Amino acid sequence: METSLLDSIKLLNGWLADPKIRIFDQPDFIYRRQIETLLLPDWDKLWIILVGPRQSGKTTMGKYLCQRLVDMKRRKTLLYLNCDYLEIRDWLKQGVGFIKQAIDQFNLEEPIFFIDEVQRLDNPGLLLKSIVDLQLPIKLIASGSSQLEIKSATQEHLTGRHIEAVVLPLSQTELNDQKASLTQSLIFGSYPQIVLSGQKEILLRQLYNDYINKDIIEILKVGKPDMMQNLVALTAHCAGQLVNYQQLAIDCRVTISTIQNYLSILEKTYVIKAIKPFVGNKRTEITSNPIYYFIDNGFRNQALKNLLPVENRLDAGLLVENFVFQEMEKYKTQNFQDWNIYYWRTKSGAEIDFIIKHGEEIVPVEVKYQNMRAPKLTRGFRSFLQAYQPRLAIVITKSFTADVEVEGGLVHFLPLDNLSAMFDMLNL
Repeated sequence: METSLLDSIKLLNGWLADPKIRIFDQPDFIYRRQIETLLLPDWDKLWIILVGPRQSGKTTMGKYLCQRLVDMKRRKTLLYLNCDYLEIRDWLKQGVGFIKQAIDQFNLEEPIFFIDEVQRLDNPGLLLKSIVDLQLPIKLIASGSSQLEIKSATQEHLTGRHIEAVVLPLSQTELNDQKASLTQSLIFGSYPQIVLSGQKEILLRQLYNDYINKDIIEILKVGKPDMMQNLVALTAHCAGQLVNYQQLAIDCRVTISTIQNYLSILEKTYVIKAIKPFVGNKRTEITSNPIYYFIDNGFRNQALKNLLPVENRLDAGLLVENFVFQEMEKYKTQNFQDWNIYYWRTKSGAEIDFIIKHGEEIVPVEVKYQNMRAPKLTRGFRSFLQAYQPRLAIVITKSFTADVEVEGGLVHFLPLDNLSAMFDMLNL
């Protein structure tokens, strides 16, 4: 083992030389909802794959999992390998022989191998499969910040051999639904580093620039980074509205197929998420282009270069709508739920922001961030209730609370700072 490689590994794994050093020691750690599921003994012989956007907390969660596994005596130690280090990448390129070298070099017993930033490798899926095929008594964890390199590879090579967890920015549930954190999340988002820092504007700008300069230019090698940055800003302006591929192509001076390809990259690197129209059994419903929402409000606001408080925003309604979508998507991923989020439109113009569908259950969710003194439903919302008669429906308000029976179902009016109640009601 070369000296530079050995030095890097020792630097990253202080506990190998001194057992008193803990793998994880972060007093301000915010507990993540997926952890208890990922610690189940069911996964002891499977890879744990942590995917998600840059700086969403994948490394932190991975090390926390390792510490817990060691504390529970299900494993004895950890070898942490960060693929941002060139010498570590070169070592892993040699194939699975690195495992025996590591075990012999560091006298590892019942170890965890945690390969971080695995998307930096040329063919991560093939390497992971080769390790699993050895059937060694080791626990395997990997993390990556892009579906482009890691998810397709794991699906191809690791079917039935891994459990995947999408690690998104912190949810309001994880932040204990504190009103102060809600206000901050609407503007600065909820990436862990930003939540915990007093210098939110500086860190948010750095996070955004790192995505453009590292993920887009350096790692993904996107050919038109300036156009991509322009597209991010344009998408931020129209987030929550039907996407117009032709107009985006005109504004960016590229073809529609290029726009669609670059939007796919934004989605697969966890910047945005597309939702499709809900089509039931009514001919009046439209099948149209998707609507895109941002995974994090801070990222959207940075793309817009607008960090004004919500009360001073012309786009306050869209900002809150985007936030509600984020929380639904986080709840879904954190609880490993198998349900889908759609939007609903009719040819006559009736619309509902979100339709949650799980099996045969349909729950409409409308966002009305405005002052209310009495429960009010739009004509479009009532028409959906008449057509589909869901057992429950939800309207997110600014501060109003009420329960109203309509068309045999119950419509809950919930304030934005009580979104957790919505998930309790869904019980999906």
